[in-house]
Parts: sequence; C-alpha cells; structure tokens
Amino acid sequence: MKKLKLRPFLIIFFALMVIQFLIVFLDVQLTKSKSDLTAVTNPIIAIFSLPISGIHRSLPFYVNESLYVRAVYWLVNLFIQSAVIYLLILGIKRVRRKIKKLA
Repeated sequence: MKKLKLRPFLIIFFALMVIQFLIVFLDVQLTKSKSDLTAVTNPIIAIFSLPISGIHRSLPFYVNESLYVRAVYWLVNLFIQSAVIYLLILGIKRVRRKIKKLA
C-alpha cells in the first residue's frame, strides 16, 4: 500500500482555509453594507459548509458559540474537505496510470 504524503494534503488544507476565510470575510462585509452580492456569496458559503453542515445547518460559520468553538468546527470541516479532495486527486492519478498501462 502506498503511503499518503502530508505536504500535498497541507497545501490543499491551507489553500481552502485562505479561500474560505476570504469569502466569509467578503460575505460579512457585503451583509454589513446591505449589498445584493450576498446572493452570490451565500451559496458559496453553503457549499464550503459541507460536510459539517449535515450535523446542523448553521455549522461551521454561523453557530452561536464562542469564537474558539467556531474555529474548531471550521478546522474540522476543512480537514474533512481537504481529505476528500486529496483522496479524489489520488484516485484520479491512479486511474490515469492504469489507463496509460492499458494503452
């Protein structure tokens, strides 16, 4: 069995973290200014809230808990998302290698 590498996983994790932070920050600013652009950011946030929003729809960003608890929910959500994306990338690479061997 091939070992999983940590570096690509961490790159995905931190890239998702930055992207999600920026979009949530933008959404908060747009909401404060009562902009109609929240119609764009809200669905994006709903997508980023998957899979942990399956537990409760307010998770991970808008839960009524302390900042520490919200950060923990967000990090757990990021970990799950990063793992899924990383495993999908590994699966795609594996399929490509098998296709090359057959050709």
